[in-house]
Amino acid sequence: MSFKINNGFHPEAVKAIVFDLDGTLIRSTINFQEMNRAVAKTLLEHGLPEDILDKSGRVNESIVRAYAYFKTHAVEGWAEEVERDLNRVSSDVEMARVDGSKAVDGTFDLLDHLRTEGIEAAILTRGSRNYTMRALKASGLDGLFHTVVCRDDHPLTEAKPNPIALQRVFGHLSLTSRQCMFIGDHETDYLCAKGAGTVFAAVLTGSHGADVWDRLRPDVVMDSIADLDQLMEVDK
Repeated sequence: MSFKINNGFHPEAVKAIVFDLDGTLIRSTINFQEMNRAVAKTLLEHGLPEDILDKSGRVNESIVRAYAYFKTHAVEGWAEEVERDLNRVSSDVEMARVDGSKAVDGTFDLLDHLRTEGIEAAILTRGSRNYTMRALKASGLDGLFHTVVCRDDHPLTEAKPNPIALQRVFGHLSLTSRQCMFIGDHETDYLCAKGAGTVFAAVLTGSHGADVWDRLRPDVVMDSIADLDQLMEVDK
């Protein structure tokens, strides 16, 4: 089997799977380094001192720090202007190659299996709504999910890794955190799941390798979501 269980995962409790998009369901076409540069440039243009930016390039951390700074140093209306510009530059990078999006191998068979088992499928992504819908259409995955929650559906500070983003998905599904599992490829996904109190499964099809997950020890580590059908049969 191509998965590892760390923390006593019990699949019989899972009624829905929430998927990250890029690196988990699809092979991402986004140039994330370019996006990080664009976000950093935008924050600096709005007056953020450069030393407040996260030195490791974590865009989420830079945005959190920027909002904390602007809250006490910027004029009224700053939040709408900053969020508008951050979404604009991020979307420009996202849309550049979106029509080349392709599903990870085994995705369609997995979604068929989940439907057969009566398990709901949903998406939580930091991608914009426009990008997400285009990526799902390009990869043939549109219309296959109960719920899709995107970065710009709500205020930017409430996007992943803020656990409220995942809790919104649970609400749409009318399920609790203990009845769901979140699957992603990045530490941002792990932190979101941990904050929301739900099981997290990491995949190796995206930005993080096994060394990162060996350190973080999520509930499950899989080569890809294609291994999920085997995982869900454990202890049955």
